[in-house]
Amino acid sequence: MAIYAGPRRGELLKLRWSDVDFALNIINFKQTKTNKDRSVPMEPIVRSILLELREVAGDLEYVFVNPDTGTRYTEVKKSFASACREAGINDFRFHDLRHTFGTRLADAGVDVVKIKELMGHASIVTTMRYIHATDHGKRGAIVVLSEYRQQHCRKSVTSEPRQSLPSSLSR
Repeated sequence: MAIYAGPRRGELLKLRWSDVDFALNIINFKQTKTNKDRSVPMEPIVRSILLELREVAGDLEYVFVNPDTGTRYTEVKKSFASACREAGINDFRFHDLRHTFGTRLADAGVDVVKIKELMGHASIVTTMRYIHATDHGKRGAIVVLSEYRQQHCRKSVTSEPRQSLPSSLSR
């Protein structure tokens, strides 16, 4: 869910069922780091996960609760570290999931203003720290450039000899 909705760890762990609106297909993150509530549309896989959790949640207030105690999780460091270890992933923090969210949005061509709003940043400067150039994204950018050239740039091949620049410009 962190990769496809972009919440901070604390925002995710504080998420209440009353903040999930299946009718409007949005998640309302409250008590954020910037003290500004924000709504994030649910990506289909997030919606699917939340619907599954909702079926077993009963009358619990929080989305992510310890099944043994019925209380909300306040930390996931140990379980996240165990999951990474089991998956063979090294040097990866929970917050890196948020970076992945921003980077994937950028790779998909989403403009930085929308990414800023979805991530709940006060400044685009902060958002830029979350967007990392990927090989896939860079290749996609070159494809776009090539398509632009093919549609908008004249062919410059000619049999005419080139004219030399005036001496005042060639210095």
